[in-house]
Amino acid sequence: MTSCITFHTYADLLFDGGRLAATCWGDHPTVSTLQQAVCATIAVDSEAVVLRAIGTDGTATGLMPAGLG
Repeated sequence: MTSCITFHTYADLLFDGGRLAATCWGDHPTVSTLQQAVCATIAVDSEAVVLRAIGTDGTATGLMPAGLG
């Protein structure tokens, strides 16, 4: 079972209507909450703008252009 999924884009793609990239954190040993998933996504790619995170503890939606984090 996937514990969290984050959806992100990049600053130069925010307003062109492009798709969001999904990262499935699955059974990752250090990612079990939305906050941890957002932090892990940014740690992997510091230029990512996380706009949505979905997990067993709910859904978080960030506002453009800043996103979550």
